[in-house]
Amino acid sequence: MTTYHMHIEVRGALKWPKSRLKGMFRNKETGKHLTPDEVRELLMDHLTEGHECIPCGPCDNFNHGKDGGCMGHNDQHNRPASAGPG
Repeated sequence: MTTYHMHIEVRGALKWPKSRLKGMFRNKETGKHLTPDEVRELLMDHLTEGHECIPCGPCDNFNHGKDGGCMGHNDQHNRPASAGPG
């Protein structure tokens, strides 16, 4: 089984109303939620870097391109280590 992480299309999110952007991201250093204007600035920075989409959470197999997103993780990647043979 393959698991895929969710992502956000940056250009689409830039069209969202400010009320929907509020609390969407946090400052990594302070943990404080970004304001809607700060979120728009962050999304514009992603576009400047060529990121058409961004992951909603940690993902080590992600393509930021136009048709990108999580490229998938096999079942072994997602399961916790087994306590023993079973």
